[in-house]
Amino acid sequence: VSTDGTCGGTNKYICIGFSQGECCSQYGWCGSSTAHCGTGCLSAYGKCT
Repeated sequence: VSTDGTCGGTNKYICIGFSQGECCSQYGWCGSSTAHCGTGCLSAYGKCT
């Protein structure tokens, strides 16, 4: 699980279980907004809508 809010990339962290949001944005950040969960969301590292 991500410890710093990042996902994918070098560390390959996942967002499932991350307190600030479980979606991984296309830019490699965990969050719960439409920008994180919608278009470009990385389903390999978190939830997507």
